[in-house]
Amino acid sequence: MVVGVLLLVVVQGLHFAHVLGVGGGSVLERIEEFIRANVTPLAWCAYLVFLAGLLSFLDGVSYLGRYRNRLATCWLWSVPAWCYFDWMNFYYMRDPVTGLRAWEYVNLPEDFVARLVGYLVAFGAIAPGMFLTAEVLQRMGMWRVGKHKTQNAKHKTQNWVLPVCVFVLGLVLAPIPIVVGGPSSNLAIWVGTWALLDPINLMMGRPSILGDWLELRFGRFLSLFAAGLICGFLWEFWNYWSFTKWIYHLPFLGRLEGYRYFEMPVLGLIGFPAFALETWAMWQTTLLVLSWFVEGEGEGDRTVKVHACV
Repeated sequence: MVVGVLLLVVVQGLHFAHVLGVGGGSVLERIEEFIRANVTPLAWCAYLVFLAGLLSFLDGVSYLGRYRNRLATCWLWSVPAWCYFDWMNFYYMRDPVTGLRAWEYVNLPEDFVARLVGYLVAFGAIAPGMFLTAEVLQRMGMWRVGKHKTQNAKHKTQNWVLPVCVFVLGLVLAPIPIVVGGPSSNLAIWVGTWALLDPINLMMGRPSILGDWLELRFGRFLSLFAAGLICGFLWEFWNYWSFTKWIYHLPFLGRLEGYRYFEMPVLGLIGFPAFALETWAMWQTTLLVLSWFVEGEGEGDRTVKVHACV
């Protein structure tokens, strides 16, 4: 935990030193330039070290020692998971008038290997960052939100209406970025996949937000919602002064596009909680296949099944 904080202080300090033009010789200046070009993946790795340390402190046992395979698998899985959203954005969500996409990357490294390493680190940290943030919130008491009553079989059979309606909503929303396109498809891309997959997770016995709601448990939903917002604030803060960064084009917001939190239009921040919930639903669907490999998926482990977010 302390190591993570120190890494964050060093990374952010050298980053701002370069932004402000404070150099201490050629070697330090080169280090500052490297950090400014890679501040998001570096800061996010430091943040993950902090979260893992904090969870170890709260649990009284090493988090990495307990869930090493789970976290490593989630990291590797996070890369193609984010590439799915990039694929939607770059191939289907171009604005027909301006030709711009909802988000663009600028100043990417010309060297392919350097770019590949950057993708692996930056994209790999996305899902674990949100999930571990939600884990911390759960440990701090948010898992208690709700009645925590297990439904009997008769009760469960009467609650098929909500999952079916949500699944139908997913069938409608998920194809919109491809069929309609344009940056205005943002609502569909951040909600549609969750609406499609969460009912499937419920049906297959995986943890699901709908399953939590039907059992009157709201802690995991609120933790993921808050984690998405927290991580969104951090991402945009670290991104703003970075040399290699992303920018947004959301013309459908009209004049509201000009009101921004760093690069992100303020209204766009509501997409981060939805993104956290959707990514988590995608991860749970993936665990239908990978559950044999990751820790915490045994029948007797209620912690991961009921309370955990990763």
